[in-house]
Amino acid sequence: MDYVLRTEGVSKQYGKHKVVDNVSMHVRKGDIYGFIGKNGAGKTTFMRMVSGLAAPAEGTIELFGSQELEQQRVRIGSLIEKPGAFGNMTARENMEVVRRKLGITEKTAIDGILEFVHLSQTGKKKVKHFSMGMKQRLGIAIALFSNPDFLILDEPINGLDPAGIKEVRDLLLKLNQERQIT
Repeated sequence: MDYVLRTEGVSKQYGKHKVVDNVSMHVRKGDIYGFIGKNGAGKTTFMRMVSGLAAPAEGTIELFGSQELEQQRVRIGSLIEKPGAFGNMTARENMEVVRRKLGITEKTAIDGILEFVHLSQTGKKKVKHFSMGMKQRLGIAIALFSNPDFLILDEPINGLDPAGIKEVRDLLLKLNQERQIT
């Protein structure tokens, strides 16, 4: 069985406060997996550890069958907490920054990803004037730009209206079904 993520006994604490306690999980390739828990339960901290934004105090993390995490993390796209976009730039300009950072030479890749997340018609509108749903879709576009095998999203529907929630859920199902993204 192919797993994109396996953890055994992962824990994290800040000072004397244990925020993640002995988490063992196995996420199979192609699964859609969700965390449910109270605020402060450690969900975001766990996702930060898997993404390489924080280090576990205890336990092991394995990605794509390997403990060579830095090599495997290039296969992950993530949106942790909130989209990291420049408010004074358009969606296209933000994607251009990401394209250059990732070393993607094909400039037309931006058009495809913006079309996929339904942001191709935003024109010269600055991100600071986007709705919450538009900002979330831009964050997802940024996370998808490297064509990941594993997508980690932290509360991608947080703050959205019912129509926005449905739109993001449909987008995630489409990613899973059409691109086989876990």
